[in-house]
Amino acid sequence: MISYQRYFILSVSLAIAAPLAAQPAIPFGPPSFANFDLNHDGAITEQEFGEARAQRIKERSEQGYQMRGLANAPAFAEFDRNGDGRLDPTEFTDLAAQHRPPR
Repeated sequence: MISYQRYFILSVSLAIAAPLAAQPAIPFGPPSFANFDLNHDGAITEQEFGEARAQRIKERSEQGYQMRGLANAPAFAEFDRNGDGRLDPTEFTDLAAQHRPPR
């Protein structure tokens, strides 16, 4: 009788865990340059920036993360320090480091 109970508990545990394991996890911490460079050309356009940010917000919201500080998130123009309409890795990482929320 006890072995049937163990099998039942194992079956229920697997039934609960399987859907959770199938969902891709968002990496912890701030996004990297590669997360925003959607076409992998070494630069981020304003369109890529907007699309990547929207996707990240959507995914994090669906996973139940709080969206603290979203209203204060820097705009593309704040990252584009040289005004060329494209972000290079240095522009992205320099400003992203300044806007990390305090822990």
